Amino acid sequence: MPRPLPGTGALVTYIRTGDRDARTAYRDLDDRDRLAYGDIVRRVYATALAHHFGDAVEDGTFDHVTVESDALEDFIEQIAARHPHYSGGVKRVLRSTALTGKGLAPRQVLTAQHLIIREIAKQHPGFRANAERMVASKSRIRGVSSGAEEHFSTWEFTGTDADQAVSVAVGLDGTLQDLALHRGVERLGGRTIAASLIRAWVAAEKRRWARAQEVRWHDAVPRIGSGKGGGDTSRWEAYSGSGLSRATVDRYGRVRDFVFMRAGLFGEGGRHGLAADVAEAVAAAQHRLYSSW
Repeated sequence: MPRPLPGTGALVTYIRTGDRDARTAYRDLDDRDRLAYGDIVRRVYATALAHHFGDAVEDGTFDHVTVESDALEDFIEQIAARHPHYSGGVKRVLRSTALTGKGLAPRQVLTAQHLIIREIAKQHPGFRANAERMVASKSRIRGVSSGAEEHFSTWEFTGTDADQAVSVAVGLDGTLQDLALHRGVERLGGRTIAASLIRAWVAAEKRRWARAQEVRWHDAVPRIGSGKGGGDTSRWEAYSGSGLSRATVDRYGRVRDFVFMRAGLFGEGGRHGLAADVAEAVAAAQHRLYSSW
C-alpha cells in the first residue's frame, strides 16, 4: 500500500470517533501537506455525500433540482442540532454549487466538510468501518506508481508572458516554485512587469490545471478564465520584506493582482534581486492563504 499522505491517520480517527483534536490536527502541517490534506478531505466529502444521498450528488455537489429536498433540510438540521455554532457554514457548504463554499473562509469550508463527513459516518456504520480503506483510496494519485507518488511535489509547470519578460513555475498544488525576470526587463515599468507576471502565472496555471485533471489531484480548482469560480472575490495579500512588492492571491493561491509600492525597482541586485523580492511577496500571500485553512 502506498505511504499515507500526512494527516490521513487523523482523518480516519475523526471519522470513526469524532475526536476534535483529530479534526484539527491538520493545522500543524506545513503549507504543502495542508494542501494535500484538504484535497483528501474534499474527496472523502464527495464520497460521503454520494454514499448518503445517492444519485442526487455528482462529484460532491447537489443537482440544483434536489438541493431543496426535505432529506437535505433534515440532514442540515441534524448537524445544526449537534453543532449550532457551525450550522451556517454547514448549510452554505451543502448548498454550494462548488466545492469551495463561496463567501466562506477556507477553514470554515474544511470544518463544515469534516462535520458533514462525521455525521454521515455516524448514520452509516459500514462507511465508518471502512474509513481507513476509503481514506487510503482517496490519498492516491491516479496513474502514478507508488514509487513515484512521493515525488509528485517536485513536478513543476512553467509559464512565460508573450514578451518573455517574466517566467514562473508552480507545483501541482499551485504553490510558487520559481520566478525569474529576464534580460531586458530593466527597460519596463512597474505596471508592465506586474502585468507580465500575471500573464506568466496564467500560462503556468493552465499547464498545471491540465495535468491535475489527468491525475485527479488538486483538480478541484476551476480552470482559470472559465467563469466557474462562482464569482468568489476572496483575496489574500502580503508584502515582501522590503515593502517594495505586494501580491494578491485568490482562494486557490493564484496571483490575481500585483503592485510595486514605489519607483526605483532595480537596486544593486538588478533583475535577480527584484525577482527575489517579487517571489517573496507571492510566497507570503500564498502562506497567508494556506494558514487560514
